Amino acid sequence: MITIITALVLTVSGFGDFRARAENSWPDPAGITQNKWQGSSLVSYQRLRFHWGMWSAVFITEKDQGEQWADLVTAGVGYNNLQRFTAAAGWLQVQFAHGLLLNHPGPWSGGDPLELSKTPAWRLRLQPAESPGASDARPLTGVAAQYVYSGITVSGVAGWSRIDPGTSGLHRSYSETQSRGTVDQKLAAARVGWGPAGISFACVSQSGGSTADTCSRVAADFVFETQTSSLTGEVAADFDSTFNFVVSAGAFQSGIRHALTVSRYTGNWERSAGEFGASHLIGVGYGLRWHAAQDVTLDAGALVLDREEDDTFKAGIQLTERIRSRTNLRQRLKLTATQQESTLRAQVTASWSPYPDFTLSLKIPAAFYRSTSNPKENGTGVEVRLKHSPVSALDITVSAAAGSTDGWNSRVYAYSLSFPGEFGSKALYNSSVLLQAAVCVHISDSATLRAKAGWFNMQNAVSIGSGSSETQGSSRTTAGMQLDWEF
Repeated sequence: MITIITALVLTVSGFGDFRARAENSWPDPAGITQNKWQGSSLVSYQRLRFHWGMWSAVFITEKDQGEQWADLVTAGVGYNNLQRFTAAAGWLQVQFAHGLLLNHPGPWSGGDPLELSKTPAWRLRLQPAESPGASDARPLTGVAAQYVYSGITVSGVAGWSRIDPGTSGLHRSYSETQSRGTVDQKLAAARVGWGPAGISFACVSQSGGSTADTCSRVAADFVFETQTSSLTGEVAADFDSTFNFVVSAGAFQSGIRHALTVSRYTGNWERSAGEFGASHLIGVGYGLRWHAAQDVTLDAGALVLDREEDDTFKAGIQLTERIRSRTNLRQRLKLTATQQESTLRAQVTASWSPYPDFTLSLKIPAAFYRSTSNPKENGTGVEVRLKHSPVSALDITVSAAAGSTDGWNSRVYAYSLSFPGEFGSKALYNSSVLLQAAVCVHISDSATLRAKAGWFNMQNAVSIGSGSSETQGSSRTTAGMQLDWEF
């Protein structure tokens, strides 16, 4: 289907890109060997994007491990005249201001103390969804539009979506496929902005599954920016007396960028997202980045979350140095602590590039876990990575990593030779080894073919993982390819 659509769009004047990825792993997990899953171990992903004039379109198919072929199929079309009118239809990505009132799919992570020197992202986004993560379990399907006239911006979203009761987005077993799309969700949202401020409204109702619920909420947002400072915020409330807000002030001068962010997010609103990656009654975060010298940068930050479940404190500091223009050195410490447990992670990374086409990297991670109810754990690791381009059309990367930890809580992380668009780290725990190799071939100025393979081994392990994802034996092997083509 992707090939047919690609041939059709090539007949229209415009430009676009196509990405195709396939990965597999061995041995098969228990979900397949025990016939609990309906599909194979193969993971596949295809995305086609096309632009012509002010119009754009995107088409995506995806299959996760254990799912049937093309389990996910999405499409969307957009129109973008930045001076006046923007519209999108199909599977959507949307955000008003900071996202307290409306944000889909929301941030992938949050709460990193080393990222707190930047004020939270404020944006008006109405566009077709361009990743499977935006559509897998709880897709937002509908239409969205924005109109600008005489300094006034009017935005609106109308959605009618069939979503899963859970959030995993996996449809492997019979029960997972039967529950797919059994919740009916309707959404209506609008925002009116003038100058630096705006007001917005959203109503979300859903039925099916085990509950039926309707939530209406209103919000006000603002953003003030100069060349050296910014002040942004959003305040939102529903008609059940739930109240959330975020306010952030940042400044940049004399080589120092810093920001203070104060937030409240209870986490019980559909199609919304708060700061710091977790629900909290109140959260305060401060971070700074200091360019101490031409080749020296210091990042530091601290975050305190008052939570109903467990108060959380996070802190981090990182020093990056460039030595003699060919060597980079990075030292990092991160602490995450609650009343019951704490984890301190340390990492030293060095990279050496004697030639433009040759880089040798060394990383030494360590983790120290303490708990009031569990045994203490310590873990260390080492990773060596080499990247070389023997010719301009070929990049070769190999890496070897090993970890020795007392358990999962003291795990350390190795760099994963992932494809563009994939998550890039791998957890090492107990006594484990990770060997990887990747090749990138630049077929032409517009086409790139990538391949990778990895072997993970855990000493004396009878099996790896748990539940339906468990594999027998002490090792796992993965291999994959990805094609990127611009036309």
